Amino acid sequence: MFENLTEDIKVFRQHHGGSWLSFLYYPMFTAVVLYRFSSWCYRHRLKPVAYLTVRLNDFLHGVWIGPRVKIGPGLFLAHARGLIVNPDTVIGSRCVILQNVTLGGPNIVVGDDVLLGAGALIISREHRVGGLAIGDNAKIGAGAVVLEDVPEGAVMVGNPARDVSKKEVNC
Repeated sequence: MFENLTEDIKVFRQHHGGSWLSFLYYPMFTAVVLYRFSSWCYRHRLKPVAYLTVRLNDFLHGVWIGPRVKIGPGLFLAHARGLIVNPDTVIGSRCVILQNVTLGGPNIVVGDDVLLGAGALIISREHRVGGLAIGDNAKIGAGAVVLEDVPEGAVMVGNPARDVSKKEVNC
């Protein structure tokens, strides 16, 4: 818990700087701390405490990240509101998640250094074998609806989401 939290603090300071009191003020950081605590409790067989902490995070911040979700170090919730993450989700290191993002459905795997824009929906269909994967360094635009795997470094926009990173621009 503390290794990941140390990395979370570094990322938070890169974005906001500030004193130690600012960590308590910003809901985006306290939401991450509550998630890390619930995950730690779950792994140490304190499941009632873990689920109560999830409920507290939901009540205080509108963030529902279950204790079974695996998230690497350096998580940054740019605006901690309206976030829902399926319990079977795995999120890599140094990911940035904006407000009103849903990661729904089983077995979603998000790579490292991924940006999930405001209102993005990442939906894994239940009948899909292996879930849904978002590659490292991908960016999911605001309001994008992702229903298929996302390659590494892709920039996905629209509904349904399409990759615009390789589009040629003629000037």
